[in-house]
Amino acid sequence: MSDRKWDPMNEDEFDAMLENSLPDLPPEDVVADVTPWRRAIHWVLIGMGLTTITLSYMYLDYILPAIGMVLLLLGFRSLRRENRWFGVCYGITVLRAVYVFASLILNSTIWSSGIYDMPQVSVLTGINLILLFVEFFCLWGGFRAVQRKAGLPPHAGGAVALMVWYGAMCLLALVGYVGLILGVALLVMYILIICSLWKLSKELDQAGYAIRPAPVRLEDGTVALAITVLLVGGCICGWLFGSSYPMEWTPVDAEEHSEAAEIEAKLLELGVPEYVVNDLTAEDLAACGGALRATVEVNDSKETELSITGVGIELPGEQERWMIIQHFLWKENPGFYGTESIQLWPAYQDCDGWRAGGEVTGRVLYDKAGQTYSAPYWFLGEQSFTSDSIFWGAQSSTDVFAAFSMPHGGENHRGYVAYVIEEAQDGYLISCWFNYTHQTTALQYPARSAMETRMINIWNKAGAFYTLQYANPQFWPEELEEIPPQ
Repeated sequence: MSDRKWDPMNEDEFDAMLENSLPDLPPEDVVADVTPWRRAIHWVLIGMGLTTITLSYMYLDYILPAIGMVLLLLGFRSLRRENRWFGVCYGITVLRAVYVFASLILNSTIWSSGIYDMPQVSVLTGINLILLFVEFFCLWGGFRAVQRKAGLPPHAGGAVALMVWYGAMCLLALVGYVGLILGVALLVMYILIICSLWKLSKELDQAGYAIRPAPVRLEDGTVALAITVLLVGGCICGWLFGSSYPMEWTPVDAEEHSEAAEIEAKLLELGVPEYVVNDLTAEDLAACGGALRATVEVNDSKETELSITGVGIELPGEQERWMIIQHFLWKENPGFYGTESIQLWPAYQDCDGWRAGGEVTGRVLYDKAGQTYSAPYWFLGEQSFTSDSIFWGAQSSTDVFAAFSMPHGGENHRGYVAYVIEEAQDGYLISCWFNYTHQTTALQYPARSAMETRMINIWNKAGAFYTLQYANPQFWPEELEEIPPQ
């Protein structure tokens, strides 16, 4: 056994050698794993910012809130066992995430606007707003709890400021405020509130506050990937199964006009095109019984293969009555990606000379493998709506709409609408407008129907749709008196 004494200088050298042998500071992600408080609370604050302040550009108003909800979920998931306040925050975030993600998937279908108008959904929206305020209150309680645990005086005024800020936003929404100055002021206030909470979390981190993350079965990356797959897959299903109307197509009976052969022959004699007569239902054909005169106007679009035929047929009676038929035909299949619509401005609309003589009728048809198929319109009737314009502001209107979907295959896709007008005052022009809205692509988000797009947008080109307008038919009845039937 050696009786050699320990040299203090050797101990210093050993300490220096040990210090030099240690690696550099660990990377930031490792530090985050060691101090999960920093990562978790930063995700929560960033998530709050993304779900509140968005940009209406390149779908960021949908992408950013989705990312924000994922960050809120992951952040509160790590903090849920720290205290009961954060546990409640996590439960509320799960409920709100289900609401937000379901809305994002629903937006990929044409049914979203109708569902949002349901009173049950309005109740859910109110509950979601209440949960948001409860979450902010629990965030305030959670911050104060961890401050006490870290030996710091409890103060979390930023969370209270969040509740006040959202309350002001709700009040402005109720009164319909659209000004810029107050909006900018609120934006600055929100940024300052988030910065205050960020500073508060940094104080806790500097005080050495640490948590033990709640045990989880799935890693954060796996959860984020699963949510992304769910959202993308849900939207794809929405586009595939919720972008068109379920039309009731049935084969057309070749003998459906057999009981009105004389009326059919009379219309052909008056010059009504055969393709129009053949497409009429038996009821509409019978309504043309005793026809006296007819006028025909055809418009072929130079931009598309759409042909519009307007027909006016004078009907017998004590007062002047006309059956108006507006027929459309796609000469070539343009590709049907979802919904189509027709907006009518009849002769009696905004005119004292004519009045409506009954309901609007019609159907759509197409041919496939030598067989003609027909279906009633998905919607046919009057629809009240409000459109907004930078030139004329908000304007309320009530127009006649026909909404429908066409099959992808087949040929000679066509249809018509028909209605009767009656003379109210003598000497007025018959001017009937036909506005056809066609969908050009399936890629639209949020998805809208052609009819809905036409009601909220007055421009002829809007997103995935464009509208063709025709004043057809348009004629003076007096000028037809001396013209013999064709």
